[in-house]
Amino acid sequence: MQKTWIFISFFFTLTLFLNCDPVPIKEDKNPVMESVSEEQPTESLLEALNSSDPFTRSQATIQLGSREVRSAIPKLKKLLSDKEPGVRAGAAIALGDLKDKSSSTAIANLMWSDSENPKDVYLDALTRMKDPSVGNRIYPLLDDNNPTLRLQVVDALVQIGAKAMGPQILNLALKNKDREKDKTYAMALGKLKISSSESYLLSLTKIQDESPTLAAAYLALGRIKAKNANEVLVNALNLPYSKGKENASMALIEIGNPSVITKVFQSLSSDNAETKLYVTDVLCSIPSKEAAKLAFGLLNGKDNKNWGSAAKIVGRQRYREGRIRIEELLEKSSTPERDSFAEALGWIGDKASVPVLRKVLLSGAPEGPYGSAWALGILGAKEAVPDLIKALDLGDAKLMVYALEALGSIADPTSLPKLKSLLADRPKMAPQILSTIALIPTEEARLVIEEATKSKNAEVYRPAMEEIAKRKDKKSIPLLLTYANGDDAEKRKLSYYALTAVTGEKFRTAKEWNEWAKKN
Repeated sequence: MQKTWIFISFFFTLTLFLNCDPVPIKEDKNPVMESVSEEQPTESLLEALNSSDPFTRSQATIQLGSREVRSAIPKLKKLLSDKEPGVRAGAAIALGDLKDKSSSTAIANLMWSDSENPKDVYLDALTRMKDPSVGNRIYPLLDDNNPTLRLQVVDALVQIGAKAMGPQILNLALKNKDREKDKTYAMALGKLKISSSESYLLSLTKIQDESPTLAAAYLALGRIKAKNANEVLVNALNLPYSKGKENASMALIEIGNPSVITKVFQSLSSDNAETKLYVTDVLCSIPSKEAAKLAFGLLNGKDNKNWGSAAKIVGRQRYREGRIRIEELLEKSSTPERDSFAEALGWIGDKASVPVLRKVLLSGAPEGPYGSAWALGILGAKEAVPDLIKALDLGDAKLMVYALEALGSIADPTSLPKLKSLLADRPKMAPQILSTIALIPTEEARLVIEEATKSKNAEVYRPAMEEIAKRKDKKSIPLLLTYANGDDAEKRKLSYYALTAVTGEKFRTAKEWNEWAKKN
């Protein structure tokens, strides 16, 4: 039995590795990658399904599923009856990846009958399958005593689109007497948008126990766009329960009923910082000219305690009548939360604000430059490119990031020389710099990124490969093929991922890519 669980543990590790996104997606930093060797050809993996070694069979099932090799389906279906639990599990996951719905029933049966594998293995396979017809076999697990499994069941029901199970799930929820399980039911009913569950969900909010169940009920009411939940949700903004405030604000935004604006606005004067934060979110997010007018009224008063929030609301509501007053306050060093005023001008979207924003950007003030850089980017202010380039040299790391993002939004080729020199001077900022360069739609920008892949510094060549993948420019294919045939194992692997992103093809070896290149 110990061997079985070690086997399954390996299987899960392998699954996580092989089913990750083909190109890293993190923007702030790149994951550490180990050197990798050439992968097995698909033909070898198909042969490995007949191996006498269960470890080899299991490894082959996972990789074939990850590669979406449909010719493996008949054999994989037979392996669902393999004597080794790890092989059965691997075959189920692979068939899930291959979306072979003819296997759904067999996998669902194994989930209930296979005592050697945990249920979540087969639940994972069914989730990947995305076959709503097995929803009736999955939803009873919402009543399982394992809280982790229950959460996975919720995700599975959502992923397969099992909305038809709504009445059965609600019926199960109404019979439930366990407050902890109510959280699971609230999540499932909310995510599946079962509108008939409104009364049940409202009943859960009557118990103010500051529990995850209460928070889940608030969120679910928003997801089903409950018609009778406004008062409950508005009141929750003023309660001491932090997660409850957050979820209630999200629910109010999702419901989007302008009738709550006046009452929500009253809570903006709260001394509780969290309440003020979530109230501001609601007033910013529900389209309402009334919210903008009320906030603009605050900006014309003497009490500046809520000016920052008011500026955000005026900006997000794109209240053009407030632009001049916001510009006036932005220029005053005594104005609190000046970054919020600058950002508001970006949201309003009037290029008449560009001169003020350029002035504040390079003012050296502790507040205002960051929001000004962001707003100039949003406004696409090409005339501000020289100022944003100057901001890169002011020695403020935070402002540098904002300026880079703005330059990326503007995408003016005149910024390229500075970005190129900055990349050479600050390799640790390569992800942000290369991301900015990649947004410039010129041949020169492409060549700068390609040149960065030649660096010996992983902090530079990794994000460069990532940006090539994102741009999907077929002119980069020859360079990538050079790396695919090179001696650097990591760059070879990264080139496969990038080639897949650029071409849409899925090959795992240099030989396969070379054969494809000859035909194209």
